[in-house]
Parts: sequence; C-alpha cells; structure tokens
Amino acid sequence: MKIALARPLDHPLCRAVAEAGWEPVPYYITSQEFTHATPPMALETSVALLVLSPAAAQAVKVWVTKTMDVVVQGEGTEQTLGLEFVDSTRLRRPRQATAESLWDMLLQAYPEGGEFVLARGERSRQHIEAAAKGTAWRIHPWITHREVPTKPEPTLPSVDALLALSPLQAEYMAGIPGDLLRFAWGDRSAKAFKASGAEVHGVCEPKKDSLIHLLRTFAPTQEVIEG
Repeated sequence: MKIALARPLDHPLCRAVAEAGWEPVPYYITSQEFTHATPPMALETSVALLVLSPAAAQAVKVWVTKTMDVVVQGEGTEQTLGLEFVDSTRLRRPRQATAESLWDMLLQAYPEGGEFVLARGERSRQHIEAAAKGTAWRIHPWITHREVPTKPEPTLPSVDALLALSPLQAEYMAGIPGDLLRFAWGDRSAKAFKASGAEVHGVCEPKKDSLIHLLRTFAPTQEVIEG
C-alpha cells in the first residue's frame, strides 16, 4: 500500500513508513515560505539555539557554527542542519521528536536557565514558550518560515492513503476526492480533518514509533498458502 506525505524519501518519517510495510510517496500539498527574518538577538550571546523542524533548520543553517550550542527537535531537523554538525558535541537531540521532550532536555542540560533563541514556524503550537513563561528559561522566538498551500496544487499520485503532518495539510487533504485513508500526525491535524468535514481513519502521536504502529494496523495481511 502507498501513502502520500510531505517528506523526501530519505527522511526518517519515510523510513518509518517503509518499516511499517508501506511505500512512502512524497507529496507536497503545502510548502514552506521563508521569512528571511534575522535572529531576535545575537546568537553568540544566547545559551543555545533551539530548532523545531527541518524547515527551521534550513532557514538558520547559515547562522549556525560549531561553537554554538544547538538543540534540535528530531532526527530530520538534525539531518537538515548538515553532516558537519552531526558529530558536534554541542548539538543535542531529545529521545522523542516532540516539543515536550525538547523542553525536558532543556531543563536537564541547562539547569540554570538563561536566554534561548527558538527557531520555529509561524503556526507552531508554542508549547515551549508557554512552558517557559515565568521561569528562568527565557525564550526568544525566531519565526523563520510559514506554511502555505502549494500553487498550483500538485497532482496526487496513485496512493491508498494520505498522512497530514500539519493542520494546514489536513485542511487541504480533506478536500481531495476518492476512497482514501486519511491519517493524522497528532491531534491538531486530526481536529483540522474533522473541522473540514473529512473522516479520520487513524491518529498517531507525533512520534515515529507511533506512526509505525498505526500503519501496521492497516497494512494488508499476507496469507501463507500451504501445499
């Protein structure tokens, strides 16, 4: 079975899809539009740069040096920063690719708090900013990109299912005709599907293991014929 998602084939999520027994098909119903904004403060004066997504990593990589502490949310974000940073002792990544895990790592790695620059998209759910409010960890948002619908809308390849990785993707995928399974990466995407009048066939936590488990429950079973 084939599933469309907005990631390249070498991305960790596509590898997770393949591990679940599905064939990933890159399909970009939305695109990232860079703001070209400058950092909200001098990066070298911050304790660390926090990077929430591959798109944010693409936008800030020209600003990053090996002398900076960088905390990335997930494997795809680390990969986008570039191979020269993967072996850096100043680069950290939490066990789970979630804002909650990144915040927990921040508390453990920098127990004294300080000034942190947070590179994120315009429609981020702002979990880290909310968690840090009133604490010693002062977060300075750096809005590096925004998600927009791809124009013209790309032609959907022949697939069996769609995976919405954001609420905006879910809004547009809801209107795609055909007998397709619709899966949501997180509750916000699921709510966007439902608000747009589309049925949601499965929701997973925004974690690779959860996606693998979800897709395996829908993967066709193969009968063993004895004889």
